[in-house]
Amino acid sequence: FSYSNIKYFPLLTIFVIINLLNFFFKSFGILYRSLLLIILISIVFRPLIWVYKKDLTVSTSGNSGMDNHLLKNLQSIDKTKKEFFVSQIFSQVSEKYDLMNDIMSLGLHRLWKKEFINFVNPKNNQIILDLASGSGDITKLIKKNCNPQCIVFDSSLEMIIQAKKKLKNFDIIYINGHAENLPFRNQFFDKVIVSFGLRNFSDIEKSLREINRVLKKGGDFLCMEFSEINNLLFRKFFDFYSKIIPKYGKLFSNNEHAYKYLIESIKLFPNQIELSKKIKMSGFKDIKVIDIMGGIAAIHISKK
Repeated sequence: FSYSNIKYFPLLTIFVIINLLNFFFKSFGILYRSLLLIILISIVFRPLIWVYKKDLTVSTSGNSGMDNHLLKNLQSIDKTKKEFFVSQIFSQVSEKYDLMNDIMSLGLHRLWKKEFINFVNPKNNQIILDLASGSGDITKLIKKNCNPQCIVFDSSLEMIIQAKKKLKNFDIIYINGHAENLPFRNQFFDKVIVSFGLRNFSDIEKSLREINRVLKKGGDFLCMEFSEINNLLFRKFFDFYSKIIPKYGKLFSNNEHAYKYLIESIKLFPNQIELSKKIKMSGFKDIKVIDIMGGIAAIHISKK
């Protein structure tokens, strides 16, 4: 970023503050530190939004005809409509997806993904499916550590285009498709991983059965997803913070509806116990759950 470009000055300020606060509060517990970060960043961010609103609003994509009725009735819409709805959303936000992830999580999603890779524990001779790969963050982390055969798989062609830009220096296979109908033979992969994508599948149970089908016997399925916060105070504060996030979406991508969907999908997603049951019913065993920051996200690890 450059101070000469006023459009990016607020972002530079925000991320400098995040790093300073993380350093200053490193002796505090992670839950308490996260609460302080959310409070302080929101305090700083609000006046910056007001001051620099004209300069920051650079997108003209709008909501591109997004159906507000579907958003309000997300839980009850049929699977075909959800598939189309989700594909439309991620097509619209693909170019600013990484930026919004940083803003929504205050940059913490990058730390979570690094921790996730430690549990994945990839090896050079393995074949790994990065399902709902998004912009390719997880595959990039894997390829930096070792050199397995990675397949990047996403239902949004626009997200795959973003992943290709990020992973241009690596040997990757890219496939555009849906998790409910994976185009692979039985017992093909050593590991299947999903990072913050499972909640966007139109049929979670069918997708889990497909994942089980394409995994080798003894293969690993690892999923990191938003979950139920264990601490009541932190849960209430996150509910408050989640109401602000769509405003950030409107500011940075002129698409408030897309980020309302992201928040709504988190609220509707099964908690740690419910998701564990679904994974078990799909044929997996040895299921372990690791909470992140008191349950704001959780990593599910299982074997076929």
